[in-house]
Formats: sequence, C-alpha cells, structure tokens
Amino acid sequence: MKSEQGSALVLVMFIVLLLTILGLAVLGATIGGAQRSETRESDVQSLHLAQKGLNEAAAYIQSELKGLQLEDIDPESLGVILAKLDDNKSSLKVATELQSTSMGSVDGIKYDDTKDKKIKNQSIQYTINISSKAVVNGVERTLRQQVIIDSYPDFLKYVFGSEKTLRLNGAPVLKGNVYAGDKLLVTNTPWYTYLGHRYPEVTLDFPTVMSNADGSAPGEVHVQAMSNIKYKENFQPKESILSEDQEDTMTSLPETESARNDLLTKILHMNPANIKIKEKNKFVQINVEESFFDKLAQGLSSSKDEITQKSLRNSMRGEYNKGIADLNSWIIGRSEVTHIQGMPVAPDKVLPDAEEAVLEQYQKDLEIYNEKLQQLENLDSTVVFNGNLVVDGLDYKKLFYREGPSHEIDPKSGSMPRWFIVAGNLEINNFKPDFLPVRANILVTGNVKIKGNVKFDSTLLVLGDTTVEDANIRGIQGNDLETKELVLISKGKVLINRLHAFAVNEPSAEETMEAFFYTDSSGELYGVGSMFHLIGGFFAKDNLTVHAVKGNVMEPLPDNAGRLIINQANAPERFVIDYKPDIYENQQSSLPRVQTVNVNVGPMQLVN
Repeated sequence: MKSEQGSALVLVMFIVLLLTILGLAVLGATIGGAQRSETRESDVQSLHLAQKGLNEAAAYIQSELKGLQLEDIDPESLGVILAKLDDNKSSLKVATELQSTSMGSVDGIKYDDTKDKKIKNQSIQYTINISSKAVVNGVERTLRQQVIIDSYPDFLKYVFGSEKTLRLNGAPVLKGNVYAGDKLLVTNTPWYTYLGHRYPEVTLDFPTVMSNADGSAPGEVHVQAMSNIKYKENFQPKESILSEDQEDTMTSLPETESARNDLLTKILHMNPANIKIKEKNKFVQINVEESFFDKLAQGLSSSKDEITQKSLRNSMRGEYNKGIADLNSWIIGRSEVTHIQGMPVAPDKVLPDAEEAVLEQYQKDLEIYNEKLQQLENLDSTVVFNGNLVVDGLDYKKLFYREGPSHEIDPKSGSMPRWFIVAGNLEINNFKPDFLPVRANILVTGNVKIKGNVKFDSTLLVLGDTTVEDANIRGIQGNDLETKELVLISKGKVLINRLHAFAVNEPSAEETMEAFFYTDSSGELYGVGSMFHLIGGFFAKDNLTVHAVKGNVMEPLPDNAGRLIINQANAPERFVIDYKPDIYENQQSSLPRVQTVNVNVGPMQLVN
C-alpha cells in the first residue's frame, strides 16, 4: 500500500495539467478567432470602402458628362473631355463612420486612348480605367474597374425597335436585337388594309426573334421590365376597332419562371435568357431637328470653329421655327456655297430647216442644258439645290460625290463631309433595269419619295415625310469592296409599301433592300400582301407596329371582292429584317450627334 501512496496526487496533477493545456488552447483559439474575425471584418470593410470609391468614380464620370449638357456631343472631342476627369479625383470623398481607423481614396480615373474603338481614325468607343484603395485597421485593399463609353446612337444597334410601344402582330422574322422603350405587345393577329377596308387575320405562328446572319446581334429583346411584355393568342377583335386600341384585353407574362420561359419561347421563338432589362434613361437618343441643323451648318461652313457653327445653327433654328418656307429662303440666300437654280428646262426643239442663227442658238442652249444635267454627276463640294428636285435617270442620271483617293479627303465620307442640300422636296425614281446611283450625304427640308431601282451610299436627313414605294434599294460597292447602304432619318413618317406585292417567292439577295430607316414619328409596316425583306433595320421614336404572315397571298377574284386569300405556310416569309452591323462604320462621318453618351460599367477586379 505504501507503494501506492501519492499516486492520486500525481493523477490529480496530471488532470490539472491537461485541463490547463486545454484551457490555454481554448483561450488561444478564442483570442485567435477574435483576431481573425476582427481582421476578416476589417477586410470586408476595406473591400466595401474600396467598392464605394469605384461607385463614386463611376457616378462622377456620369455626372460630369451629364453636367456638360451634351445634347449634341461631337464624338471627336469627347476624348479631350474624358482625359481631364483624372484631374479632380482627389475631390471625391470615400469615407465611412470609422473615420479614425479607415481611409479610402480614388486612385485613378485614367482614360486609355490605346483601347479606343476607332472607325477611320475617329473614336466611337472609349475606355476609362478607374481604381480605388481603402485601408481599415491596417488591412489594405485595392479594386479596379473598366468603364466603357460609346458615342453613337442606340437606335443603330437594333434591327427593330421603338422608344415607346412596340407591337409585333403575326409572323414577322427579326434577325438581330429588338428594343421596346415602353411596352412590347405580341399577338398572332396581323391586320391589313385592302381596298380601303381593314381586316384582321389570325396566323398559325407568332413572331420570331433570332440572331442576325453573322452572329453579331444575338437576337436579344431589350425591355424596361418583364411586366411590360403582354401577349394575346388567337386575337379576334371587332373589325370596327383598331388592334392598337385593345391593349387592355391582353395578358401579362406568368409569375413563375418556368411558365414564363415556356411562353416566351412560344410567342417570340427565342431563348428566354435573351430577354434583357434596359432602363429607358440609358437609351442614347438623337434629336432629328438639331442633327439636321448641325449637318446644315457643317455643310455651309468649312470652318470647324464652334462659335461659327453655333451661330449658324441659331440662325437656321430661328428661321425653321417660323416655318419651312422661311428656312428654305434662308438656305437659298446663303452665298458661301454653290447653288443650282432649280430643275433645268430643255430648250424648245426647232425644225431642221430653221434659220441657221436659230439652229446655232438651239445647239448652244442644248449644250448648256446638258451641262446642267451633268452637274449632279461629279460633285465634290456642298451644293444647294433651290427648289424641288427629281432624279429619274432620264434627265438627272445620278446624284454622285466622287470617291476620294483616301478617306480623309473623300468629300462624302471624309473628316469634313460635304452635303447636298435640297431646299424643297426630293424624288428619286428609276424604273429602268440599271440601278440609278446615289452617293451623297443629303439634307432635304421637304418630303422624300423613292421609287424603282436605286443604289445608295448615303445618309439622308429629312424634315418632312418619307415614302418608299415599289422600290428596290441596294448598296453601292466602294473602292474598299464593302457594300454600303442607305441610312434615312426622317422627322416625319416613313411609309414603305407595295414591295413585291403578292409575290410567290421570297426576293433574291439582289432584290432585298439594304437600308436603315429611322422616324421621329410612329410607324406601321406590313408583310401581308407585300414581301418586305430588308438588310439593315427600322426604328421609330414613337409607337411602331408590324403586321406579317407566312405563306402565299393572293387578291380575291373580281366576283368575290373582300378579304385577301391567305394560304398560311412556313414559307415564304413575307416580313424579314436582317440587322447589318457595319452601318455605323460605313456612314459614320455623316450620322447624327447624340444627346448623351452610353456609359457601361464593367465588373470589379481585386488587385490586392
């Protein structure tokens, strides 16, 4: 027993030691955990503070651009503005309530001109790298972010769209991205007008939105919210009421995601993931009137001086506000540029047996007349045509600015583009097999009408209405072997009708229009009796509606007047628009300035 004396004490001491070690371990873990928690909290706080710095920098960029009131920004000068943003980075406040233990700052707002996207030496997309640093309780974090700014109108990014309500009725095929600034209303009931009567036609199919031919526009639909999309299947409205007046009978999308996706696939034939939310205030608009004045001032003066340009714009704006007649008189009275005094009048023919002096005078008058007719065939400077102009391939055989040996000195597409100004109406019609070429930047104070076979490399700004009727519009191939197009921007309505009326086969590539149309008004397009195929796009500032079917359409027999005979099938597709991505590149120098710029903020990146 004596040998066992003291063993209990040893055991107790061992247990005490073990508990002490465990206690110290727990205490150490607790203290370490607290320290790690504090460090982690400081890490999170520093990240949040650095993120706040990025947000401050991005907001500063947007406020600076907005503060400049860039209603009509010149893309060429935007880079100069962006380069100065870094000068005021120190004025941006980046702080939290932990003033004594935290510090944040915007490290840089650097404009990187090496990453500019350029077209013919002029930037159209700009890159700014912003960085922010924050320190909280000794924990330092640095974040950076890329901001992309572009300065071209948003309407050129869409194959079809409206800043207000967009209505897709029936079975149009839209290859590219679509925009609805207010509501998107979809039905399988197109309307058409025949012999003065309006009829609805329930189709077997809904609209199709898909990628364009080269995949550059993936077939997205941009709306303000999912709740802004409504639809109606087998719509049977009263014939006495226009379909546009019955939105209240349409149905919103389902609440559940799976049901909503199934419906979107059905009514738009698209991947529901391609429905994108784009806020209306981020849409880059244009001002047609101010764009017209800007280009008119550019054409009338060779000076780039902004004071001179602004003075001209103010003068013409004042005359325009009085009325088109006053604006025409003001333009006709400008002495800085060449004028053509209206349509030339052919001399009266004389008989072969007329007196020699009479014959000689007739030949002189005929030579002068022919010289006047050739005035439009080799233009190289701004010209004002006083009065209404008809280019029909008979008298005037073309309207053509020669292509310069280099881009910079090209009078049509160079850095200082020249303009052909019509102080009146313009009609271009040509029903001969050979296409009539039009290569010019054109301003028209009145209305425009285009008929027949015409080839364009042209930006056309119109203060009146536009009518395209029985027209086959193609693009001119330039010296760079690129096929150009027509970009027509109209203050008034754009009416396009009677294209391949009641055709059985879809138009060939040679018969497909190449153009982009924009109207400041509303628009209504049809692919029912007509066969509407377009490479380019169509956009309206006001409401835009399309009505289309698939299949063959025939006129009723004379003894059975009334509705059209519509044999619905998968083909031919009677309304197809395929977005052309290089429109901006081809017409860039003559396109409108924008009212604001588009600011896209990229994802944040952790530097350290």
